[in-house]
This record gives sequence, C-alpha cells and structure tokens, in this order.
Amino acid sequence: MNHIAPTSTTSEELAHWISKAGKISNPVAIERAKNAFIDTIACILGAANETVTEKVFSGLSGTSAGLCSVVGRAETLSAENAALVNGTAAHALDYDDNFLPAVTHASAVLVPALLSLGEEIGASCDQLLDAYIIGLEVQAWLGHHMIPVHYAAGWHATSTIGTIGAAAACVRILTMDSTTVQSAISLATSMACGSKIQFGSMTKPLHAGLAARAGVTAARLAAAGVEAHAEPFDGPWGFMSLHHAKRNERTPATTNLAILEHGLAQKRWPCCASAHRTLDAIYELINQHDLTMDDIESVSTIIPESNVKNLRFNNPKTPDQARFSMTYTAAALLHTNGLTLHDFTEQGLARTEVQDFIPKVSMQSAPSPETEETGIWDTPAKTTLFLKNGKKLESEIYQPVGTLYSPLSNQDLETKFFECAGRSLPFDQARRRFNCLQDFEQYNARDIASFLRNVEANRDRSSHQLVPEYKMDF
Repeated sequence: MNHIAPTSTTSEELAHWISKAGKISNPVAIERAKNAFIDTIACILGAANETVTEKVFSGLSGTSAGLCSVVGRAETLSAENAALVNGTAAHALDYDDNFLPAVTHASAVLVPALLSLGEEIGASCDQLLDAYIIGLEVQAWLGHHMIPVHYAAGWHATSTIGTIGAAAACVRILTMDSTTVQSAISLATSMACGSKIQFGSMTKPLHAGLAARAGVTAARLAAAGVEAHAEPFDGPWGFMSLHHAKRNERTPATTNLAILEHGLAQKRWPCCASAHRTLDAIYELINQHDLTMDDIESVSTIIPESNVKNLRFNNPKTPDQARFSMTYTAAALLHTNGLTLHDFTEQGLARTEVQDFIPKVSMQSAPSPETEETGIWDTPAKTTLFLKNGKKLESEIYQPVGTLYSPLSNQDLETKFFECAGRSLPFDQARRRFNCLQDFEQYNARDIASFLRNVEANRDRSSHQLVPEYKMDF
C-alpha cells in the first residue's frame, strides 16, 4: 500500500500504514525527497547566523545533553533541541519549499526532525528518505481533509499539520508497532498549534522548529509507553473539528504518493509564497519587454484573499516583515530585476529607489472568495504593469515557478544552494558539501548532520552580502 485511502482511514488504519507499508522504492519519489533534503540543508546553512537562529540556540545552549549537530555550532544538543534550532533555521529565510496539498513548509519540519533523530540512532540516508516520504504523505492526507478551511481560518499549517507529519516520519525510522505509532500520532495532535498572526516575526520560523521538535518528542514519548486517545481526529472534540475542518469524504483523483502527484514547490524567491505568482508575472513581463523600474508608473495585482492576508505589511520596517510584503517585494524585484537574500537585509530594505516605489504597488483580493471546494491555488493571480508611456501589460498565473507545472532546473537548485551556503561557508567548502549531497544515499544521517556543524563564518554580519554574490539565472 503506497498511499492512504482518505475515505476509510481511521487513526488505527493510518498508524498501521505508517508502520507496515513497504519501503518506498519509487525512483522518482526518492529523487524528489533527496532534492528536498539538499534544498532544505541549503536553507539551514544560509540561516546559520540569522538573529532568530542565534537567539533560539542561545536560549537552549547548555540546557540539554546530546550528540546532535546544530547549524554553525560546535556544541551539540539533544535530538529534540537540535531539531528545534535547525528547523527554525530552515524556515528563517522563507526560502524553503512549500507543499501545496497541506499548505505547509513540509521540508523545514521533516528534514530537521529526521536529521536530528537519525543522527542520534545512526539511521541510514535511505531510511531518512523513506521516512520523509511517509511524513509527507500524512501531511497530504490531513491536507485533503483540512485545507483550505483550516488555513483560511488563520492556522499556520506548518506548525499544525506539520507536527503530525513529523511524528509520522520519526516513528517510521524508529520502526514502531502500529499501536505505538497510533499513540505517537495522537500525542502529536496535542502539540500541534500556531497562528498566522506570527507572520513577519521571529516566531514564524520558530513554528517550523517547534513542529520538528514535537515530532521527535511525540515519537519518544510513545516509545516510552505514553498512551493517548485512540481516535484523535474525529468527533466534536477531535483535531479536525477543533481546527476548523471536517473529514472530507471526497476522494481525490489520485492513487499515487503525494510526492509523485503534487511534488514540492521549491522557491524561486526568498519570501512568502503568497507573493510568488505576482513576482513571477512581473519578472516575466519586464524581461519580455526589456523594461526597467524607470519605465513603470505603477503595479496592480489581484490575488486570493488568503494570500492578501499573509502579505500583511504594506510598509515593512524589518527584513522579516519585508518577506511578507507584496509592495516591498515587487518594488525590490523591479529595482534589481530579481530577488536575492541581500534584498531582505536592513541595507536592502532602506534603498531609496525601492522605498519610493512601494506606494506605486497595489494589491487587491480576488472577487470570488475561497470555499471548502476551492483551494488557494485555484484562483489565478492577475498582475498589471502600467507603463509611463500609457501602455499596460497584463499576466495571469495559476501556479508559481518551482511547482511541477514549472519546476526549477537542476542548475537553478545548484545556484540556490551556493547562494544560501555561501553565507556561512567558503565556496570550496560549499562545493564539497554539494558534491557529497549528490550521493546522498551513500551516507548516513551522522555524516549529513555533520555538514551543519562544521561550518566557518564567511559573511559580513552588517550586510549579509554573499562572498562571492550568486544570482539565479531564470
């Protein structure tokens, strides 16, 4: 059984599938999972010296004995706390992937949890890939029942659905029996929380770290014999009801694993995905018509209501807020004909040309609101550039670049790796790590986790400038 049957799965059946399903061997699924690890490790390396990473590590340093690697630090922590720090780093730049069926930053939760627990128990990388796909499938199953209502209600699905998926992945590499797995999944529902009100603050990336840690903790507690309610999802007090969702009896039109059917949306731009379709449209139009910022009078975009709510900062004051600003990201893209991590620094935010253009970007909600039958990607983003010569250019995009519909190339992903890793590693060290990661399956979790620990600071903390600077060529 390589997929979950949504119309009949109970907590017991879900646990049975997690513990009894044969090892995932589909080569496409394995390759996509491997790329997810590489992309997420790049994001973790890129955020080694981000303020939120440093503060979370500082808060945990010396609090727990353990042997697990933490990005950019010689001190090791417990698997739980290493997952917390590395998970926070994975999401700190908002450059990590999205998983559309669950509207989660799936890999920012799954990869740190599996690396930390896998490092502790000496798991092989084959085990990590198998467990990752299992955890992703559980997220997809929950997403089928809960999205878009759960997300539209204000829940940050990365920290709710993500927590349960992380628990499923962790129990998979611990090879537990079905009853123990069922307890772990149920325990995870009691740890799953997090509001989108935190978008634009340090706590938003912390959500990914908390979910990663909770997945490890739920697996450990279940292994120690802690029991939980046998059916945590259904009923008036069940997880779905309390989290603004109902069991969805509609059967999705797929029999594939979610990683095959939907894949992962790997990010082209280092900011909230709610802005990406508009940014893709602007980038496409200015390059097709050989335009610069000086040619454009204003920009208008119409996007779904839930995207508008995510992009809460029309006049951002910090780099964290800038990642959740349509006005800033559009202006910054026009200024440099692209977006890099340098755009989300104090220096990047303060540029006069960008600040002057921010009032010229407007964003509106799509007229037809999302419903239980309509997902957040079912309504297109409509973008218009109004030129100073009186002409206007329009674009309508359903899926952002980076999804299966328009995937990043292998060269794009390699360039992104060096953009991120170059913030904490000299180029030759980043190159060696990248080359090793291409043979991911030949290593074990301890080898891979050590790539995070053995890094050398390589950037000017005042500028976050890459050394050298890399720019993706789309």
